[in-house]
Amino acid sequence: MSELQDFFKGLQKDVAASAAAFNMFSLEAFVGEFVQELIEIGDLADCELCEQPSQSSLILHGFNIDENDNTGNIILNLIATDFTQRTELESINKSDIDLIFKKLLNFFKESYSQNLYRDFDPSTSLYKLAEYIDVYKDKVEEVNLFLLSERVISARKDFIREEFEGINIKYHLWDIERLYKLKSSSLSREALEIDLIDRYKQYLECLPAHIGDTALPSYLVICPGDILADLYNDYGAKLLEQNVRSFLQAKGGVNKGIRNTILKEPEYFFCYNNGITATASDVEVLIKEGHTYISKVVDLQIVNGGQTTASLAKAKIKDKADLSKIFVQMKLTKVSHEQSEKVVPRISQYANTQNKVNLSDLSANHPYHIKIEELSRKMWAPPAKNALRDSGWFYERSRGQYNEMLSSGNKVLLKIKYPKTQLFTKTDLAKYMMVWDSSEPKWVNMGAQKNFTKFSEYIAKNWKNMEMQGKVNEYYFKKIVARAIIFKQTEKLVAVQPWYTNGYRANIVIYTLAYLSHYLKAKNKMLDYLKLWKEQEISAALEDTLVALTREINQILINPNQARTTNNISEWAKKDACWGTILAEASRLNEFIKKDFINELLDSQSADDLADEANIKQQLSDSISVQDKINAIDKYYWKDLLNYLDREHDLSFRDKGILKTAGMGKQNLSAKQCFVLERILNKYQEDFSSFKGEDKESLVDW
Repeated sequence: MSELQDFFKGLQKDVAASAAAFNMFSLEAFVGEFVQELIEIGDLADCELCEQPSQSSLILHGFNIDENDNTGNIILNLIATDFTQRTELESINKSDIDLIFKKLLNFFKESYSQNLYRDFDPSTSLYKLAEYIDVYKDKVEEVNLFLLSERVISARKDFIREEFEGINIKYHLWDIERLYKLKSSSLSREALEIDLIDRYKQYLECLPAHIGDTALPSYLVICPGDILADLYNDYGAKLLEQNVRSFLQAKGGVNKGIRNTILKEPEYFFCYNNGITATASDVEVLIKEGHTYISKVVDLQIVNGGQTTASLAKAKIKDKADLSKIFVQMKLTKVSHEQSEKVVPRISQYANTQNKVNLSDLSANHPYHIKIEELSRKMWAPPAKNALRDSGWFYERSRGQYNEMLSSGNKVLLKIKYPKTQLFTKTDLAKYMMVWDSSEPKWVNMGAQKNFTKFSEYIAKNWKNMEMQGKVNEYYFKKIVARAIIFKQTEKLVAVQPWYTNGYRANIVIYTLAYLSHYLKAKNKMLDYLKLWKEQEISAALEDTLVALTREINQILINPNQARTTNNISEWAKKDACWGTILAEASRLNEFIKKDFINELLDSQSADDLADEANIKQQLSDSISVQDKINAIDKYYWKDLLNYLDREHDLSFRDKGILKTAGMGKQNLSAKQCFVLERILNKYQEDFSSFKGEDKESLVDW
């Protein structure tokens, strides 16, 4: 049996297991297998399932609406599936694919032009989506059509995008083989392979800008505006370095100054614009008549200049702008996959000036995520009810880690050790924490990537104190797991309720838990996270409270009110006014919080004492570890480091003083001094090692 057939059989089992574990239909579990991966690589924010249209000319199984808060522009994602629970791996041919995409596009076009919503029951998601498209048609700038198939494509082909009423229509075909390749890859995104001649009928002339074997291959390119616009219109946000993709989309839209230059003074665009900075994992070049040309790029990522690129793309479609006079300078650097985690964020950070953002703050390589991963691998959860042994909650800091772990040994035993139901990603982590800790639960409704960006901003702002106070410790990890258990079990509870018919489970769960958190804070009460960790399930009293609260939250979400500006509940859930409407019902909602549950709660002081005890224990452990490491480093290393930093970087007076003390080597350094020196090392050690031309592991084994 081939690897792909093995994967197909494994996917069947995973779909059946998820459907049984979370009380969902097999179709929902199948879609979930794709959607989780698409969310992780940033191709999709979320997915809401809906009823299948009765018309034979239409198809739709799910959708997602991505609205930019600042510009009001809308990206609409429509999803169709090819899933009949086939028992054997089969091929899907071009005619089947074309027919499904045609029916999916028909749904959008008829909603846009023919008031399709009138054909649907007003209580359904189909009605609300079709009506939303009709009402907000002028704001829709892009429609992504996704086909998720359990079959394998018989002959691969690129689907050319098209335009409809000034809207960019793009096709995304995900068959079983493409899903297999993505799940098998450890890359944080699917690598794009762009053949410029095949796709755009021209090469890009360039000037090599690297000297010597040690330099990263770099090229200066004068890129025609038409090509850059087509690249973005074809591939969209896939071209933006993933760590900042959501950040840039959330913070702003098309730059008005850039747009005005495109439309009114295109001949001055080159001299006005700073150009773009890009990377690629591979660059194919050829030399013709003494000139160097780029013919193919693999995994092209625009790490600075996203607004320039997006502005050109939008002007070409929306404004029908002539871009023939526009050229953009591009600095393109070839960076291998092995180097990309370290180098690409630095290039982006140093080059980016329009939207100031420290990429390491938004990265899975941030010390916070590394610490959570360490705790995940060493802590064992007690057996859940009816289970026979301890098991682990596997934190997948970087995508692909879970599959890599399974392939490293006996897959059956490893799945028992780390069940897939106890796998959580960095976007899951952000969801579990933000729904309880944020005063604005709308962010969790915004989608996985936007919520992760908001969570990352919080961690970046508070990490120094969290680290110094030892707050990310075993108790903190148990709290994460307890919150994951509550979230997952609330999803299961909602799915089996007789009143649950409208498909807004995610919004119901998020606002139910957010309200419960609001209630606890107001009463100075806390959940007993250690009890939840020990039992690995919610109590009967908490379950009764959640059943009652979810029912009432659902009613608030779906009932008409004056503050609601849209009939689409998922979009309404993203507004501040939605949370305000729920809080206005506080006195009534409090009646559904059961007394037995209240009796289980801890006083805030008792919970704080538990956390403080864990913090002190972690601080002591960190302090001993850091002091041992720092005091083991030779005084001459500190002297050389101080001399280098004095020349190359601006250091504070305190940091210089501590480095001088370390360079004297007369006594063991205090815990505070060691923490400062560790921070300096984390920030500058790699640069210093490169400067000295030495391997950093030879200086000190970290």
